[in-house]
Amino acid sequence: MNDATLIKLLKTAMILGVSLLIVGHIVLAVTFVDDDIGHQGFILGAAMSAIGVILSLPTKIYLTLLLMEHTEKTDQRFTRSADAQARSKTTEFRK
Repeated sequence: MNDATLIKLLKTAMILGVSLLIVGHIVLAVTFVDDDIGHQGFILGAAMSAIGVILSLPTKIYLTLLLMEHTEKTDQRFTRSADAQARSKTTEFRK
């Protein structure tokens, strides 16, 4: 699986996760207002919210790491890795 396909898959999972969070919140809000759903509404809303959090957090972390890697490659002043920190001690970066 190449990077583009992986990123599309992770973005889809993140959008699905955020959508489940929003729908779970709506279900919980409706359950508080209207007691026709009962305890099953609380369970359904909590399950949707939990699955939404599970789907959204790891993808955000992965995309953040990709952004940091891109920044390290393009910006000479960025020193995250040990190699870049060693280069920064021997090289003076000028813009």
